[in-house]
Amino acid sequence: MLRPAAPLLRPVALVLAALLGLTMASPADAMPPERAPRADCKGVVALTFDDGPSRATTRRLVQVLRRADVPATFFMVGQRVAADPRAAREVERAGFLTANHSWAHHDMRTQTYREVRRSLRATRRAMKGAGLHPTDLMRPPYGALAPPARRAIRDSGLVPVMWSADSLDWKSGDARQIARRILAGLHPGRNIVLQHDGVNRSPISVAAVSQVVRVAKRRGYCFTALDERGRPGFPTPVVTAVATDGVEGGEAVVRLRLDRAPGRDTALSVDVASGTASVGADLPPFTARVEFPAGRLTAKVRIPIGTDTAVEPAEQVTLRLHHPEGLALGQESVPVGIVDAAAATRIDLPGPPFLPLVRR
Repeated sequence: MLRPAAPLLRPVALVLAALLGLTMASPADAMPPERAPRADCKGVVALTFDDGPSRATTRRLVQVLRRADVPATFFMVGQRVAADPRAAREVERAGFLTANHSWAHHDMRTQTYREVRRSLRATRRAMKGAGLHPTDLMRPPYGALAPPARRAIRDSGLVPVMWSADSLDWKSGDARQIARRILAGLHPGRNIVLQHDGVNRSPISVAAVSQVVRVAKRRGYCFTALDERGRPGFPTPVVTAVATDGVEGGEAVVRLRLDRAPGRDTALSVDVASGTASVGADLPPFTARVEFPAGRLTAKVRIPIGTDTAVEPAEQVTLRLHHPEGLALGQESVPVGIVDAAAATRIDLPGPPFLPLVRR
């Protein structure tokens, strides 16, 4: 069974760490400086779940979270992902973020630099092999780190994430007691809650989630996942657009690109506004909702263009980007050119060869 180190052993571990020159991460270590939450929130809460996936427990947890309409971040153990990739995929496909929790849940204070890097790489391979798009976040087993592990995590391009409210769900308590521990640990500002979906007592912990969400919302807290720095929030890729001109009777193509993988489904709305060409006359009205499934960085928008018999100069409309969901707009619009069909198909008659002008 994978579970956190017993709190009774923590003082001993701290003494040994001091004697051996090691360090143990604490919740306070990993919590970045406070930043004011949204004006309408007393504080923000990021639910996190370690040690999964476990088919029965993880599936049940996903259902509970979706019913409560709250996000969460799952720190997965590589061996368990490899053993049950379907359960791992269900987490991401339900809209939740995934992150690295090592290959076999070994205490990283006892591992060398190379062992930690191997563990993190193997876990990431397993997650990608299962069809996931993991974030660059990780959580060390037991929240325990030594200098070699810290270097290995940094050199792997990962960000360690601890917690501020420990449910102690692996240790004791029924669902109400676990919920009370979590709620007692919440404070104005930012909160990261630690629970588990891959230990023997996880079904009891899952049963506490609905009460935590219900009471915390009533107290004025808002729920979020974790952003790319391990803070309550979401990774927020920036979307930009590049247009290719279209020809009358055909279509123009706008390519949308994200600057980073969000690790979850994102979307934005687009529509076309008149310019020198008129929407409704030169091309039909156009609106669309563009979705980026987790892991996808690009999308195409195809804009149909009408045709007529008049010979006209090149014209232009504007594709507007708005209402992003999980994205930031790198630009709010992009010009789209329209080429007259007759001009596009005109064939020049043969003539004398072109001679460059030479000034004397």
